[in-house]
Amino acid sequence: MATNKKLSLVEQFKRIYHFVASDIWIITEKELTKSSRFSVRLLKKIILSARGVTEDNLFIKAAALSFYTILALVPILALVIAIGRGFGFQQAVVDWLTKALSSQAEMIPYIIQFVERYLERAQGGVFLGVGFAVLLWSVLNAFRQIENNFNDIWNVKKSRSIVRQFTMYISLMLLVPILIALSSGFSIFINTQLETAGLSQFFSPLTRFLLKVAPYFIFSMLFTIMFLIIPNTKVLFKHALLAGIISGVAFQLFQALYVSGQVNLSNYNAVYGSFAAIPLLLLFLQIAWLIVLYGAELTFVSQNLQNYNFKNETNTISRRYKDYITLLIMKIIVTRFEQGEKPITKQQLADDYNIPIRLVNRLLKLLVEADLLSEIYTDSNQEKAYQPAMDIHQITIQVVFDKICTLGSENFKVDPKKDFDGMWDKLEQFRLKAANQSIDVLIKDL
Repeated sequence: MATNKKLSLVEQFKRIYHFVASDIWIITEKELTKSSRFSVRLLKKIILSARGVTEDNLFIKAAALSFYTILALVPILALVIAIGRGFGFQQAVVDWLTKALSSQAEMIPYIIQFVERYLERAQGGVFLGVGFAVLLWSVLNAFRQIENNFNDIWNVKKSRSIVRQFTMYISLMLLVPILIALSSGFSIFINTQLETAGLSQFFSPLTRFLLKVAPYFIFSMLFTIMFLIIPNTKVLFKHALLAGIISGVAFQLFQALYVSGQVNLSNYNAVYGSFAAIPLLLLFLQIAWLIVLYGAELTFVSQNLQNYNFKNETNTISRRYKDYITLLIMKIIVTRFEQGEKPITKQQLADDYNIPIRLVNRLLKLLVEADLLSEIYTDSNQEKAYQPAMDIHQITIQVVFDKICTLGSENFKVDPKKDFDGMWDKLEQFRLKAANQSIDVLIKDL
């Protein structure tokens, strides 16, 4: 009896694994009800984003970003404190830093003193030439590395222009400290205002709730903005918002765990002394950047979820079915052109005719390279559409497959006349015989 139960559990596990690995990726949106559609999408996003952690080497990327953050730490802290001072939150920022390094309290006065000295010299004009350039480069280079890592996750090969990079980085340098200062000083601000108004006792439950929720909201907003504007591509707000909320909550929970965990590291401090702050800071940065990069991965997966449907089937598609879908796409585009309709986009092809978007992308690229289709932009100038690249009265089945079959290089050292005499000729005869049967069949007449 126990054996049957054990086998039953094994079979259930196999079913779950097969569903997660295979079945879930061949379920189309039209097959799902509205209630189940959200849960299936969410499960797909979790699977793909978790897989992307290893496939996109997020641990290595987080380590590299931690290094660049260390280089830019002093000017970044100076910027945070300076903006906090301008908004009246300087003490709140210092309190946040004190809380973050609670187990190495003896180092905090030195850090604050170093940052204050940096600000005094910057205001007094003592920073000259190379020194200021190095500090500015360290901050800008850290932002540049962030953008490069985001672009790598999004498979974007082209970076922004130098002018656009500079304006965006300056905006982030101003925005990030403001949000951090707001998150750090929100509790002090609320308490001060309520005590001044004499309403602290009346609003104490509401105050406690706001104090707990505000940092989560602010960091969720910060991460949403990062996921939305840093990649050099169009990111939809709803996908950035989902990842921003998850990353913001995860970051706040990790920060609370990190701060509470430092109190219990007395043995660690006994070995390293005041230097314990360095490896702990590196650990904090490593995990913090991993959370940020995971959010970027989740945003990419969420926006491109359809690309993963039928992935295995698309990679193992038969030659016959591939030829059929190729002619189907050509027929659709040629017919729309003949009837004077607007050129169709890849997303419309996938949605209207239930063709996997991954296969649509691959075949459209092939047909464009073969000079059978041309890419144009829609009226909004944001998405590419496709139309015939030659006279539709000359596009026959033979023309389509001739252009596809001859696309690419044939310049190899295989001599068909030497070891396999006649094979090339027989292959050409077979191809021409098949072509002669469809030589007059136009795509538009299929």
